[in-house]
Amino acid sequence: MNLEPAETRTLQFGPFWVLSAVAGTYNRFKSYELAAFWDTVVAVALRTPRPARDILTSMAEDRSALLLDFELDDRPVVSGLRQILEILVRIEPETSSDFRLALLRIGVDVARNRGPYGRIITAEQEQLLLLLAELLEMDSVSDISDVLV
Repeated sequence: MNLEPAETRTLQFGPFWVLSAVAGTYNRFKSYELAAFWDTVVAVALRTPRPARDILTSMAEDRSALLLDFELDDRPVVSGLRQILEILVRIEPETSSDFRLALLRIGVDVARNRGPYGRIITAEQEQLLLLLAELLEMDSVSDISDVLV
């Protein structure tokens, strides 16, 4: 993928926007939330094909600088996800689909971690994840259903 540095950074912010949506806060994450988030990003990256995986793994290069950049960014969740879609429409369809699916998987894992016993997604969180899938313009019901199970 030939992306400008600002476009790469926007894609790197994607998982943070997902975390923000699920956690209900934009930048006041607790340390244990961030620890679980980073574990989730790593786990999802391992299941994501390249080159979409490369975007996720690039987040680990300097986590604290990335988090600071995200906290200083003024784009709300919906605007940020819209900008991600504008970038993804210009890259290979398979990579675009893989990255969208990775973002949804991150959301599902974060929601599951926040749910009862750290294993169950609440009905409210499930509705939020369906909205997230809609914002990501994911149209494959089977992909969405498989992830939510």
